[in-house]
Amino acid sequence: MTEVDNELFVLIEAVRHSDTYKEYDRKRIALKSDPELKKRVDEYRTEIYRLQTTPDDGTLEERIDAYEQANIELTEEPRVRDFLEAELALCRMLQEIVDRVVSGIDFE
Repeated sequence: MTEVDNELFVLIEAVRHSDTYKEYDRKRIALKSDPELKKRVDEYRTEIYRLQTTPDDGTLEERIDAYEQANIELTEEPRVRDFLEAELALCRMLQEIVDRVVSGIDFE
């Protein structure tokens, strides 16, 4: 596993030096400068995650939309919006990495 560990370290460093991660980190630090706002964002993110991971009873999309609409004032705040956009970009990049690794090793 040593070779994999070494290459994983290289990958992690590449991610940390990417523009996507740097942007996320800047936005994360900016958000953390306001602990109350960060707390509200964390609660919002937790609830969105909870909603997205609950079984769909046919109303999931409506419930997510309603929650997002109820929190529009929070998500339209520039620091929050910028952080959430940067976080989404980082998550998409990480998902692409995982997808490429899985497809590259012929894992079924």
